[in-house]
Amino acid sequence: MTEKQCEICGAEISGSPQKIVIDRSTMEVCKSCARFGKPEDKWTPVPRKMVPVERAFTVMRPKPRDQFKDLVELVPDFGRKIREAREGLGLTPEQLGARIKEKATLLKKIEREDISPEDDVRKKLERELKIKLTDQASEAQVKSGGSGRGLTLGDIANIKRK
Repeated sequence: MTEKQCEICGAEISGSPQKIVIDRSTMEVCKSCARFGKPEDKWTPVPRKMVPVERAFTVMRPKPRDQFKDLVELVPDFGRKIREAREGLGLTPEQLGARIKEKATLLKKIEREDISPEDDVRKKLERELKIKLTDQASEAQVKSGGSGRGLTLGDIANIKRK
């Protein structure tokens, strides 16, 4: 039987070598050099068994859908419409914000049309104020895109000019 040498000091190891880890490297060392590292863990983060070729589950891929099917456009005067509906109910922006759990400053910006409401905020406003803020974009508008060159970003985006 050949004796192993300590990987640190080079001495012959009598008995079984101790496995330690120093800077993520595993070494076989003698008992006196074992104090320089930590004992090797038997647990490894990566399983040693091979992944079977056929899987036990199938991956369901979402069906491709028409990305413009649910395209909605905000009505051109959405800020005025929101403000009039809010005032009609006798609410301040702070009171409306508390009801729909949104900040009053956000509602004020939406009323001034500085920003467009995101879908979740728009739906909350429509539900609370009992108004409709969107028009379903007609398929002819979306598909035609003005000229025969196809749909462009300008056909979808609501561009405000100063």
